[in-house]
Amino acid sequence: MQSFVSSAGTNYKPQTSESHKRTKKKFFCILHPKNCMMLIVADSGSTKTDWRIHTKSHGIREIQTIGLNPYFLTVEEITLVLEKGLHPFLNKKEAARVFFYGSGCSHAEQILKIETALANFFSKADVSVESDLLGAARALCGDMAGIVGILGTGSNTCVYNGQKIVKQILSLGYILGDEGSGAVLGKKVLKSVLSGKMPKELVLDFKKDYPFSEDSILGEVYSQPFPNRFLASYAPFAVKHLKDEWMKMLIHDHFTDFFDQMITIYEDYHEYTLNIAGSIAWYLQPVLEELCMEYKMSLGNVIKRPIDDLVKYHLDHDQD
Repeated sequence: MQSFVSSAGTNYKPQTSESHKRTKKKFFCILHPKNCMMLIVADSGSTKTDWRIHTKSHGIREIQTIGLNPYFLTVEEITLVLEKGLHPFLNKKEAARVFFYGSGCSHAEQILKIETALANFFSKADVSVESDLLGAARALCGDMAGIVGILGTGSNTCVYNGQKIVKQILSLGYILGDEGSGAVLGKKVLKSVLSGKMPKELVLDFKKDYPFSEDSILGEVYSQPFPNRFLASYAPFAVKHLKDEWMKMLIHDHFTDFFDQMITIYEDYHEYTLNIAGSIAWYLQPVLEELCMEYKMSLGNVIKRPIDDLVKYHLDHDQD
């Protein structure tokens, strides 16, 4: 028996009573529209966007596109990503609600860019755009209070009271800030290689993983788009060599900057648990645990990606 793919991208097996089932489902949707509603949740960083498409009839589907940071993309470019990345895999007219959490979505002008693109694409849906930091807070803490951080390509922190962000420092990006981030960690790795400060045995392994020339690296950093992504691509080398004493010290100093610049600035910070989302936090959690002990804090939840916990949050808080 052959299977086919529906417009929603779900596999079905035809049966003799399939026509009857479709008719029954159609009337069920009319009488109980909530059960056929499409909920879309997105978590977007500077490098990638994780999408989850939820319907009660089909469950959850996963899609990934490039990051949709409004500081780097126009409305037209964001729309093009949606058309190419999402349109082939879903019927956008079925979307009822869209919750988008994104890097760069902290100011009205940038939020409007994302809202415009999403509202044009999902023309029949209610669209909500919030910062990736609020998304991380909801995923990590739910309805509980805590200090929340993001350590991915970029970095950010806030104090969350269980409902909303009540304190937040200004995120200055990878040139002026982003302490603790993958971009800054990758920059430190690169700088130590190019300046001759990295031990020779590590340099040899680095050259195996990253064949490079000084000109090509400088060209990527200073002449190509998205240098933050390029710099962050070198952070995995630090993760790979975490057990090396020299590298562990570099990572320790890297996170010390994060605590000094982005955690201790909050009054009574040591009374909160520290909850962090992002690949840098996930893979380097042992060093974060050491720093929490030094700063007399408790490390709470650490997750690699907020998206699945965000879906759970919205399903749990569904009041419609």
